[in-house]
Amino acid sequence: MLNQFQIKYLVYLLGIGFLIKIGQILFPQLQSTLEIILLFTGLLFTGIPHGALDHYVAKKNASNNNTTFNLIPFIIRYIILMMLYGVLWWLVPGLSLCFFIFLTAFHFGETDFHFFNFNNKPKAFIYGLSLTAWLLLSHQIELLKWIHLIIPKTDSIYILTHYLFKIPSILFLILCGFLSFPKKPLRIEWVLLQLVLLLANQLGLIGGFAFYFSGWHGWQAFNDIKKHIGSEKEFALLWKNAIPFTLMALFFLVLVFFVTPSSVWQMYGAPAFIVMISLLTLPHMVVMHPVYKKKVD
Repeated sequence: MLNQFQIKYLVYLLGIGFLIKIGQILFPQLQSTLEIILLFTGLLFTGIPHGALDHYVAKKNASNNNTTFNLIPFIIRYIILMMLYGVLWWLVPGLSLCFFIFLTAFHFGETDFHFFNFNNKPKAFIYGLSLTAWLLLSHQIELLKWIHLIIPKTDSIYILTHYLFKIPSILFLILCGFLSFPKKPLRIEWVLLQLVLLLANQLGLIGGFAFYFSGWHGWQAFNDIKKHIGSEKEFALLWKNAIPFTLMALFFLVLVFFVTPSSVWQMYGAPAFIVMISLLTLPHMVVMHPVYKKKVD
């Protein structure tokens, strides 16, 4: 039953993706606007809400380790991690960017490998790096412009990116498929996910990343959290439970937006937003890592 549900979801996701792509083809002048709409819709659908359930995950982790969970200390630790990472971005942006890419790759790899019932952390990391490269590296002009806003062109990370662009991005998708090829029961889902990745690559830098992140990763994380905490609630009810911390995360993003000089947003725009999202990603991954320590039943 679960497999049929996931297949239907992936088919619906592909349908939505094709509609978005048709919209971009018919209205090319609105592509940037459509990508931004996709990004923020996705963040509200699963992107931020799946992270807003971290306290439920942490409580279950504490129970599994026979330790006591207290919400206030948990929130304090969460904020401290965010602040420390923010300082790191300020001091060493190049190193922080690399750390965020590796962090994202490992988290994506853990989640997808968990879905395909694999338990190999090195392969999961390579898969995650390949997936991240597939989503990003085919959009050279935009990505290099963003990277240059974060780090100078003389930085070794910027130089390395130029060399990475020389590698055909299709090789990264092939590597993703090779590493994640599952046993027979999950091969239909595997084919559909490869199609999702192919489509994501065609939706633009922001749109494609948002499509995968919210449409697949966030959705799958919701299912993993639901199973981990033993919840019988449907997605809508679980999403409703995430509202308080979703609002808290949105408040944080809005607060940072208003306390940051407008000149920063005019000059840095999307890269600055990515930095903010990275601050939420680090503590979220720390909380979620125990969920992926073992194979799916």
